[in-house]
Amino acid sequence: MSWIRVTKFDPRTAALADRHYSRRKIGSPQFMPPGQTIILITADERAVFGWWRPDPKSGIVAMNGRDGWTCTIFRNESTQRSSDLILGAEIALALFALDCGPSGMLTYVWDRKIKSVNPGYCFKMAGWTTVGRSADGRKTLLTKPFTEAGRQPSPR
Repeated sequence: MSWIRVTKFDPRTAALADRHYSRRKIGSPQFMPPGQTIILITADERAVFGWWRPDPKSGIVAMNGRDGWTCTIFRNESTQRSSDLILGAEIALALFALDCGPSGMLTYVWDRKIKSVNPGYCFKMAGWTTVGRSADGRKTLLTKPFTEAGRQPSPR
């Protein structure tokens, strides 16, 4: 399934975001922080993926001190395998992003707020690696090098 790029004010993506555990203000017309954003929706409108990065020209640094593109939201209500959608979102990022930064692609998974006993499993199946925890210890931090965008991990 291919991704379609939309703006952070797209009502279809905002509706999907309303059902995500990270949503702060249900019903808000947008859901991404200020800075560079790449918002993706699937053609069937059943999945959303949001990439975010502070604008390098602004001088603002992400709170975690890392410089890369962060997945701030991924919600999959489709029948597509989440790891396949993640790989597709990585390819879209590589197509739309002018650069990435040395930290590559990043995401946090709030362990307690998801049903899986293996937090971030779908990202891990797409080749992401657990590298730590958030500053408050509640979230798992996963990364993947930008040079590996869209590449599936080798079978073990």
